[in-house]
Amino acid sequence: MQATLLKSATLVIPNEQVLVHVVRQRVRQLVRGHRPLIGVPPGIGFAAVALGEIIAEKLGYEVAPGIKPDSSFAPIVTFPGAAPEKKAA
Repeated sequence: MQATLLKSATLVIPNEQVLVHVVRQRVRQLVRGHRPLIGVPPGIGFAAVALGEIIAEKLGYEVAPGIKPDSSFAPIVTFPGAAPEKKAA
């Protein structure tokens, strides 16, 4: 069931990193006691509730002006003095 919810939610929020962040923030709110924005049967998990809210378009996101969500991630840098990773041959 989670896979079908995830596929449907990616149609609403196509960027996977943004989708994960929105779901994580909403799960945090639900754990703290906020009420779901959709009708929820008993026993469903918080992540499924958050995905259901995204699918029903009750939950979304806004991009701050001047920031592109696809290219805003920082590159991975190594710490000074750290040994580089050795790749197996």
